[in-house]
Amino acid sequence: MHTDFLKNTFSKVIKDYDIARPGYPQELYDTVVGFAGIGVEASVLEVGAGTGQATDLFVQGDYLFDLLEVSEEQVLFLKQKYGNNPKVTVVKGYFEQYETEKKYDLIYSATAFHWVDSWIGYPKAWEMLNAGGTLAVFWHMSSVTYYEGGIFDGLNAIKKKYLPGESLGFDAEGILKVKERRIAQIQSGGCFGIPEICEYRWTDIYDAERYVTLLNTYSGTQTLSEERRRMYLEEVRVYINANGGKVELPQHVMLYLVRK
Repeated sequence: MHTDFLKNTFSKVIKDYDIARPGYPQELYDTVVGFAGIGVEASVLEVGAGTGQATDLFVQGDYLFDLLEVSEEQVLFLKQKYGNNPKVTVVKGYFEQYETEKKYDLIYSATAFHWVDSWIGYPKAWEMLNAGGTLAVFWHMSSVTYYEGGIFDGLNAIKKKYLPGESLGFDAEGILKVKERRIAQIQSGGCFGIPEICEYRWTDIYDAERYVTLLNTYSGTQTLSEERRRMYLEEVRVYINANGGKVELPQHVMLYLVRK
């Protein structure tokens, strides 16, 4: 399916995304800022700000922000959310086509940079950074991880029924391959070196309604017809409520840090 179509599916589920997608730990922000060594009024670009799960952490700092998003709906949401902060500017556009005379001290992207072609994105980020500037890219891994046992056995069966062509997720070996691929992609164009990597783990507890809302934010779910999507989510809701009413979802974030 065309990448631009999948990128723009998120504009249809902005409220769901804001409610159900997991945030990022304070420790990640502290690590990024410590690595970057940025201070007051440092110039910062976020690529793919979404509804601000990561932005909420980074606006703790007294920096000058440009937030980049691709749809009118997401841009409007971000402008409403951060409209009272004079140091935040929201820009509509794809990173591949983003043009500016600015140079940044920090560019970061939260569960979004995989939408950017690596052979374009990483060399472009290099060019847009000041000397000594930092690129921080990080991803939530729970949506691409294979969980089994307990309630996940039934959830996997339901997903396979409605999304038979979509992977149930990676095992530990697969996650290692994802890490290796990210490292190789970051070095695209011969600009950045080998990244420093940090990982963060915790468990979130979802009730049936919030878990269904989370599933609705995934691009695979959004590719279903309206009726199939309704049936899929209702079957998941009923199953969770019939099996204890909650999903203990392991969270795993992988952070990659490189300096120009």
